[in-house]
Amino acid sequence: MEADPSLVSYSDQHGEWETREISIFGVVKSFISQLSIGQELTKVSMPSIFLMPYSILELAASRHLKYIHLLISAQHEEDPLKRMAIIIQYFFSCVRDGNFQKKPYNALLGEVHKCFVKYPSYDGQSTSTAQFIGEQVTHHPPLTAFNITTSEGITLDCNVQFSAKFHMNSVSVVTTGAVKICIPVKIGNQIVRETYIIDKGLPDALVKNVIFGTRSINWTDSVDVMCEDSKTSATVHFDKNEYVKGEVSVYNTESEVEEHRASLKGYISDVVNIDYLESKSSEAAPASSASSKKEKKKEKKKAKHSKHTSSPSDTILMDAKQLEPNTTFYPKQTDPITSLGTWKEVTKYIVAGDMPAADQIKKEIEDEQRKRLQITKEEEKKERAYFKYNDDKEIWEFKSTQTLAPVSNTTSTASDAASGSN
Repeated sequence: MEADPSLVSYSDQHGEWETREISIFGVVKSFISQLSIGQELTKVSMPSIFLMPYSILELAASRHLKYIHLLISAQHEEDPLKRMAIIIQYFFSCVRDGNFQKKPYNALLGEVHKCFVKYPSYDGQSTSTAQFIGEQVTHHPPLTAFNITTSEGITLDCNVQFSAKFHMNSVSVVTTGAVKICIPVKIGNQIVRETYIIDKGLPDALVKNVIFGTRSINWTDSVDVMCEDSKTSATVHFDKNEYVKGEVSVYNTESEVEEHRASLKGYISDVVNIDYLESKSSEAAPASSASSKKEKKKEKKKAKHSKHTSSPSDTILMDAKQLEPNTTFYPKQTDPITSLGTWKEVTKYIVAGDMPAADQIKKEIEDEQRKRLQITKEEEKKERAYFKYNDDKEIWEFKSTQTLAPVSNTTSTASDAASGSN
């Protein structure tokens, strides 16, 4: 997969279009007057003034690829409790990078988005890659399926559905769909594949002052993370001002009791602290000299790689200031319907501030989709280009990593691409 230097996604960028004033006159007034309290916004065509200049598929890629490298340290961590901490750290990195100022485009049925990132390997001797492929698999309800596959054999799969409801000057955002992360972990001389389930991709949120006043977001939910393979679990509670708190537990197979083993709290926009607790069994058995040496050796090795991976320490789960995002690259668009190709002109006009032109082209795209769906009956299909519906599991599964071409060593930076088209 070779990067196309002419392509760029605004989901990776910031600009004044994020916080642009919304006038309540004209088309906006007419649109709002047609809405009722509690109405589902994903089912209506929204004026461009309310939209971000990118698709929901681009947003999913930006959130989950930007810090995907955080997961590689979990492969080399022998303590299952700390592996769970790394998963939580990665999840927080996805949440904290969110932008709810406005809404992304509703993806068209069959719309595809592909991209990839590169980052230093764990040993620092080579370059690793992570490739994202997402597809809009259903239209009603709107459901996005995506897969991330890394050089290290880590995979991330998700079926996600967003709903946004109108409440006059606020919007409630609800997410459904679990995230599954599979990691090959090196334990001694063996490789054990662990599966972590995050019960939803994002916590629910309330976005205030979407029309009047200063916009703000309040998280209003809790999220559970489970790993049956390592007998670990966590529950994280989200609150206003990006405050989080939670606890991590380990199931003791001997006593058949779930033990509370760590507590965490802090702000995902700043620092989240973690406090590890000794298990009852470890309290009774002091560490031997040999095991102490082994721990010191492991810590020394971990420190060698901490600059890039930003692994959790014994007291800090995540320091937002230390996170280094990956640069995202975009391959040549070959699929019939792509996020960067389909919405190219709409994006151009939204960024330029020409909302009438953006609205006109957006309407043409949506009208064309309605005609296409009436003719093809495509909504009834249970197999798309990259995902297939599993009736038993009731989820859309990624077909194969063989559908992704290998990444080329030739890449361009996002700043180079900014001069090209979108």
